[in-house]
Amino acid sequence: MNFPRRLLGENEKILFEKRPHWVAVVIPTFWAVLIVVGAAFGISRLDDPSWIDTAILVLAVILFFVLVVGPFLSWLFTLFVLTTDRIITRSGVFAKRSKEIPLENINDITFNQSVLERIVGAGDILVESAGERGQNRISNVRDPEGTQLQIYKASEENSNRMHRGGLGPEHFAPQAEDKSIPAQLEALARLKEQGVISDVEFETKKEELLKRM
Repeated sequence: MNFPRRLLGENEKILFEKRPHWVAVVIPTFWAVLIVVGAAFGISRLDDPSWIDTAILVLAVILFFVLVVGPFLSWLFTLFVLTTDRIITRSGVFAKRSKEIPLENINDITFNQSVLERIVGAGDILVESAGERGQNRISNVRDPEGTQLQIYKASEENSNRMHRGGLGPEHFAPQAEDKSIPAQLEALARLKEQGVISDVEFETKKEELLKRM
């Protein structure tokens, strides 16, 4: 079950979409084995078929749906999505639940791993954001350390894009022909100091202007 592309904004791209780590279905798998073995053992202990057999089977089916099928479907239909604009957590088989955190609202990102989670590569991500939502915990994330780094990079790129008004550096570099090269260099330096363009973009445009002198 993938994230619906029709829900993306204009020019918004998905950087990753992850289902919870398989560690989330370990307990439901344990219950599945226990229920099947327990039901088979209970029925085998009875000499003659009776209403007790039916009761054991009905109880086993109910427990199987509650403790196994339900959690497995929850895992299957839960998505953790990072786009160029936001973090999205989406869950629910029939009734959908969704939480969104704009990247510009993120204040801090931390991750937690127990010893066992570190061995299997799972963990929890804690996103601290501005506004009423405060802290949001995303559980059973695959590779939480790498995921934290990806979110940081996406947040930084989103911040740079917002400073530029959604435009690339070419829209901010002085292009007017009536300006002298020194004046354009000064304007370019001001853009760099303001954080509108990066050091690399500054050096690239500077070389282009110096070649025209």
